[in-house]
Amino acid sequence: MPKALRKYIKTDPKILGGAPVIAGTRIPIERIFHLVRQGYTTKTLEEEYPQLEARKIQYLLSYLMEAGLDAFKKTQKIQPSTR
Repeated sequence: MPKALRKYIKTDPKILGGAPVIAGTRIPIERIFHLVRQGYTTKTLEEEYPQLEARKIQYLLSYLMEAGLDAFKKTQKIQPSTR
């Protein structure tokens, strides 16, 4: 994952079982990826998630579209849930 993007994506075993989320939220990166594949634009994502800064959305979208979700998942070490 690009260094600049690390401040926007966080993983924590206590949050959604360690799934990568947008920093400061519980919004999974995978959810954003699937919304974009369904036709959501930066503008519709901003409307859906007004708590997100436009910059975060733009960085995430550009990275996910370039790398693809499969490549993104491979770069993450998702912790199994301890529940």
